[in-house]
Amino acid sequence: MKLRVSLLLLLPLVSAAFVVPKLQRDGVHVLQGRAAFSDGKASNARIGTLTLNNSKRENDVLEEAAEKKGKPGIDSGLRTKLLSESIAPWRTVRLFLYASLGSGALLGGFITLSGVAAALSGARSDVDLNTEYINLAIDFGAALALGIFFKLDLDKGAELNQDVEKKLERKKADKKIAKAMEARESSLSELTLKIRVSEDGKETKEAPVAAVQSGAKQHMIIVAGERKAIRDALLSANLMQMDFALRDVIIIPYEIGAEVEKLSRPSGGFGERPTWESANYVAECVGDGWKDYIGAEMADAVEQNGEQVKEEGIAIVVKNTGKVIRRGVGRVPWREMVDELEGKKEDDVEMADLSFLTPGQ
Repeated sequence: MKLRVSLLLLLPLVSAAFVVPKLQRDGVHVLQGRAAFSDGKASNARIGTLTLNNSKRENDVLEEAAEKKGKPGIDSGLRTKLLSESIAPWRTVRLFLYASLGSGALLGGFITLSGVAAALSGARSDVDLNTEYINLAIDFGAALALGIFFKLDLDKGAELNQDVEKKLERKKADKKIAKAMEARESSLSELTLKIRVSEDGKETKEAPVAAVQSGAKQHMIIVAGERKAIRDALLSANLMQMDFALRDVIIIPYEIGAEVEKLSRPSGGFGERPTWESANYVAECVGDGWKDYIGAEMADAVEQNGEQVKEEGIAIVVKNTGKVIRRGVGRVPWREMVDELEGKKEDDVEMADLSFLTPGQ
């Protein structure tokens, strides 16, 4: 009877051990993901989404494994199992407890059953059948419960193995995307911009991005997407035109879609554009190189976040050193972006000329 009581006391503990480590689920963002801009949409940061809840330790383990994946060494299947063990280290212990306790309960049940059978056949007269029936229920009930826990935990382990394998593949793909993004930073400096050099915005001059960055010390925020996304971005940016001027920031819109040529380059030039599209801080892309650059950025964004990215638009924040410091999807938080650029200025980068604000001049 004491054995049965012990088993009953152990069952809640065992069930708790199974329930507590249950996997939580949410999206995971890895590597150079596109930051979620504050547009109220939950779809802004879906890069590398997988049904795993990541701790920093888990991320580090999977990052290291992703780098080693495909290299000679441990078999891929064994690596996945080892990673799963590192993420859920107590699963093996729980499975052992389920198996050992379940086997003990089942064995005790069969022993009790043999005693009951002997009593029913008249071979034994010292057996309290009422007590033995209770013991049978406890033994086989415990064995059944532990067997169910074992099966559920085993299934969770198999599910975790699949998730880890998918995540490793995703991280490997994300690393390739990250390398491609870094390679595009150098190609960006070779593209050409048409910038406004007069107060009324009618006089323009073409210059390579490298000259705009190193010579004019201009930071850039590239906004690409369909017409509505560009319009909304420039309309909201119009409220910060003084900040752009003081902090050396230019906005580069690039429209995509079937009517891109007509919308982006009207025959009359800047004069035919709305006021918010012809501000001094707005530059125009010149040359076919921009099509390839934006196309590659958009392709990566679509792969990471889905086709709706074209409607939401993407933003690429580039320092005047040529370094891309942020990529995002959705409505651009201009204030945050400008502050981030200002906060990340290098010590040897010249600041905007503020001498006209000095009293007496």
